[in-house]
Amino acid sequence: MTSIDINSDLGEYRNEAQLTNELNILNYISSCSIACGGHIGDFNSIKTIIEACKEHGVAIGPHPSFPDKEGFGRRMIDIDLEDLEKSIRQQIELFLEVADSLSTPVSHIKLHGRLYNEVAKSEELSSLFINLINSFEKKFSIIGPASSLLGQMLKEKGISFVPEAFIDRAYKEDLTLVDRSEEGSILSTVEEQVNQARSIVCDQKIVSNNRSLKLIAKTLCIHGDHPNSLEVAKALTNMLKEEKIKIQAN
Repeated sequence: MTSIDINSDLGEYRNEAQLTNELNILNYISSCSIACGGHIGDFNSIKTIIEACKEHGVAIGPHPSFPDKEGFGRRMIDIDLEDLEKSIRQQIELFLEVADSLSTPVSHIKLHGRLYNEVAKSEELSSLFINLINSFEKKFSIIGPASSLLGQMLKEKGISFVPEAFIDRAYKEDLTLVDRSEEGSILSTVEEQVNQARSIVCDQKIVSNNRSLKLIAKTLCIHGDHPNSLEVAKALTNMLKEEKIKIQAN
């Protein structure tokens, strides 16, 4: 591997300090997915991050979720498919409205939180999402979990799929993420996250329960709301420079 995309989930700030952190992260990433009202975010927060991305040359995409601000989109909610489809569409349309107003191209879509995980493994939800994507005139790449059902279905439909890995999350042996409620699900130190990133990028492997498993990813995610996200972004950039791997969007 000679290059890798580094993405971050942004537009999730709640105060000036968190916004400053997000803006600083833009110095170290090549693409970002911006919250667009499902779990957090509104017209103004989307606009703020897109404007900053334009300055830094960072590729952008919407980051829709279950309509669940209270649970930050990280829990399962009771919602019928028609209402879910409507919500995702409204979130993407809001994002596109802002991007168009700033004459900024949109490269991808990445789902957030529990919706990201549920769609990735459900044929019914993947079909709903793919049909929704195809209804837009613009064509987008879709960022999703490496080795997922969603990825397979997107490829079958001829839609560009960007397999993603998380440097701050533990994996199960089926290459799904360990649930956040479980102990050890989060890799908290900078060293742990950089080591996992090195393993993914250089060896195309992930370790789960002391087993080495093949994992091929074209983008790595830094969670912008992680307490040490900026420190991780800097350390990750330095590691990739040492390994002579370029950071660039897909």
